[in-house]
Amino acid sequence: MGLRCGIVGLPNVGKTTIFNAITHVGAEAASFPFSTVTPNVGVVAVPEARLERLHRLVETQKVISTELEVVDIAGLPSGASRGEGLGNKFLGHIKEVDALLHVVRCFTDKDLGKGPEPVDDIEVCETELALADLDTVERNLDRVTKRARTGDKDMVEQREVFSKVRDLLSDGQQVRSMELMPRDRELLRPLFLLTAKPVLYVANVAETEAASGSPHSQAVEDYARTHTAESLSLAGQIECELAELEPEEAQVFLEDLGLEDAGLARLIRRAYHLLGLRTFFTVGPDEIRAWTFRAGSKAPVAAGVIHTDFEKKFIRAQVHSIEDLEEFGTEAAVKGAGKLRVEGKDYEMQDGDVVNFLIGS
Repeated sequence: MGLRCGIVGLPNVGKTTIFNAITHVGAEAASFPFSTVTPNVGVVAVPEARLERLHRLVETQKVISTELEVVDIAGLPSGASRGEGLGNKFLGHIKEVDALLHVVRCFTDKDLGKGPEPVDDIEVCETELALADLDTVERNLDRVTKRARTGDKDMVEQREVFSKVRDLLSDGQQVRSMELMPRDRELLRPLFLLTAKPVLYVANVAETEAASGSPHSQAVEDYARTHTAESLSLAGQIECELAELEPEEAQVFLEDLGLEDAGLARLIRRAYHLLGLRTFFTVGPDEIRAWTFRAGSKAPVAAGVIHTDFEKKFIRAQVHSIEDLEEFGTEAAVKGAGKLRVEGKDYEMQDGDVVNFLIGS
């Protein structure tokens, strides 16, 4: 679907370590300082245990995961909103992503001098984003105000919305936390406001705190809870080491650390849901495959994810759950038990649906 998450944060917080782990570059490559104008881009498989459940029930030639694009953007310097350092380049790249993974340092590093100050770091970064948004809104407000004087109704409407958002940004609010009507958000969408993007704060903790967390990661969680955002904690260096191991070795390593699963698996799944994405499955002898759709999509739109013609030629969908397949063993048995539903064009797809779309000629 072409949706992208951008990994952002201040310099030296471990962004690139986490990016390298996500894309399996490895611990050695991640050990060097990294800062660049050009972002690194990786496409990663979304961890999906339900694919294995389906594979245990259905013989198939291949199993295909859904994917997510992740972008590692240069560390945001203080003053970026004024074009200092790599500011303009950074802000240009970040406008292109759909959601933010904001990495926050919660580990001690003697080479960095002072200890972690996660809330202060978050506020420095978000102040820069808000100032950049304020500049964007003010420039567009000037533009529409001039045209609104002619009586253009669209320009008058935009002027009112932009004025409201300018005032709220000036008061220190983030756009994502504002009470805006759907029409307001529609008018703001072409501005690509940075603080309107959904955000997941990633507390990067020390290796010894991977399982338990720390007061610093708790501060990040508390901040997220009160700022219309989500959070999780992980140890970036451990994730790099895990990425180097075979699955069986990685599981032993996790157990030794007292962890149930890898932090990156949780991170990718949370990022996927942060974008409002959900998964449906198709099952057959050639492949079992996970497909991505936006929450709230109707069945014809989901069919169009497989092939664009399928949306226009959609007739109906045969739908059942993984649990039904596990209970009855085969799709034929599911149908015989009356659990195979036939849904029409108005059916709203649900996460985890197993679907067979019937398409006209």
